[in-house]
Amino acid sequence: MEMDAQKFIDDVTAESFETCSVEVSLADLKKDAAKAFQPLMEFMEEQVNSGRLASALLQVKGEDISFYLQNNIVNLPYRYIKNISKMMSDETNCPLNVYMFVESPDVNRSKMRIDELSSQDDFAVNADLSAKLSAWTNDQLAAIEENQKIEQEAAEKTDKKKTAAKKKTAAKKKTTKKTTKKK
Repeated sequence: MEMDAQKFIDDVTAESFETCSVEVSLADLKKDAAKAFQPLMEFMEEQVNSGRLASALLQVKGEDISFYLQNNIVNLPYRYIKNISKMMSDETNCPLNVYMFVESPDVNRSKMRIDELSSQDDFAVNADLSAKLSAWTNDQLAAIEENQKIEQEAAEKTDKKKTAAKKKTAAKKKTTKKTTKKK
């Protein structure tokens, strides 16, 4: 399916798109990502089949991790519509794709990862697409965990250095030079 870029920009600016939000625990997401995403996938399939724009959010409870599915003309979230407008306003008949986003302070330096899940024309809830989304989700969770571990180790090293520096400073003796007054 294709969409005129200006119509897309107008619809997103006017918030003329459907939304869905689901919460899941980190343990449940790790255990079975396909099951966790099932309601979002079904929602997106319904919207795609109806020719509507849609945004589906999977929020991880108690964590600063959010996953999104959105159909879009470019791989940017809807909230960046001003950037999309600058890049795409002169385009016509842009293909719509379904993108998967993850946002977390620990996913990478930009705090966001975006990849294409499928073209809108090929989007349908099936085992292959669910497997692709599950594998991608597991990769992102592994990256987040690895980056958290690296950050924690760096923080521990910094704490050890600070402690060692304090001990070294305390161990130094202060020497004062006596001065004598001349008469």
